[in-house]
Amino acid sequence: MAEGEVPALATSSLLEQARQKTGLADFGDPGFLGALQLFVGSCQNTAELNDTGHKVLPKVLVRHLMNRLYVQDHLRQRPQLSQSALPVALVVTGLPRTGTTLLHNLLALDPDHRFLRLWEALHPVPPASEGMHRREALVDHARSWLDGLYALAPGFKAVHPAAAEGPEECDALLQNVFVSQHLEDMFHVEGYSRWLDGARLTSEYEYYSLQLRVLASSDTGSRPWVLKSPSHLAHLLSLTYTLPTALIVHCHRRPVEAVGSYASLVWTVRRPYSHSLQPHVVGHHALRRCVVSMDRALAARDELGPDRFVDVSYPSLVRDPVRVVDSIYHRLGKTLSVEHEEAMARWLARNRQHGHGVHRYHLASFGLDADEVQSSFSSYRERFPSVDEDD
Repeated sequence: MAEGEVPALATSSLLEQARQKTGLADFGDPGFLGALQLFVGSCQNTAELNDTGHKVLPKVLVRHLMNRLYVQDHLRQRPQLSQSALPVALVVTGLPRTGTTLLHNLLALDPDHRFLRLWEALHPVPPASEGMHRREALVDHARSWLDGLYALAPGFKAVHPAAAEGPEECDALLQNVFVSQHLEDMFHVEGYSRWLDGARLTSEYEYYSLQLRVLASSDTGSRPWVLKSPSHLAHLLSLTYTLPTALIVHCHRRPVEAVGSYASLVWTVRRPYSHSLQPHVVGHHALRRCVVSMDRALAARDELGPDRFVDVSYPSLVRDPVRVVDSIYHRLGKTLSVEHEEAMARWLARNRQHGHGVHRYHLASFGLDADEVQSSFSSYRERFPSVDEDD
């Protein structure tokens, strides 16, 4: 196949591969098919995949389809889970690169909280007692998957370090219904991105919450979830409707810093899969996604009111992360325990900033200008003037 030539990739073939690999047939509500078909078509139209991209894309999609089959099989045996309680304490969101990962890691150290682990994100069904889906095998698979990702995308570990048993973004669960910001970061999919800009994801977030119920079904006790993903920022109405008990932690950072760092992340993630990656296209994507997400978030906050939110500035988080966590707990009506505070101090000592390498980026490298970026966020900066504080 000549470079740039796009092989046929039919969704029917992807569905059949998932069925054959699992021996299962029920994908649940077929509403996900529209987003899947749009994503596949957008990849074929604009992603300009190289050989690696042509190999990785179907593997990624089949893995998510397999997850749907496993979830439905679990529900078939336990239908009551679809109506079970889902306690959620906190959801951390914000523009990409605003400290959400740091904050999530610290909140996850509280033993009273439940968080999504990477190995669970890759297989969102409680582990089996034996076989390839026992816990030890799933953890080993997650380690191998992560090693493969870092080998394929050198530099990504400095941008987004992760661990097989550590906290992971719950956007991974939205990938199983094919409405993920990560998917459009990974591939240049113009049509899909335009659709996602205005999509209202009510049923998709219902499936997202269903997966959380499935994962929690084997837990002892009912610890509230602490979740995190920047992709929630554009869909706060659907998120809060689905998770009515959650306090939303909105992380803030200077747009010129957030957008520039995000563009660098997208560049790192897309680079292995495309034969024609253009920096200005990546920069345009990063700016547009951030502006659209923030505009939608501001409108949603007007509708939801201030009581659903707590705001965290990136400079404050970097300067004194324990104090920031304490302030969030105050909003929850909780007291920060000595044990949790000591656990955070140990984690921060082991995971100092830039411990996996310095993440360097420049707006100009992606065809962006600081004044253009700042002016694109004029409404946001007027509403939250503290975001112009230097990092």
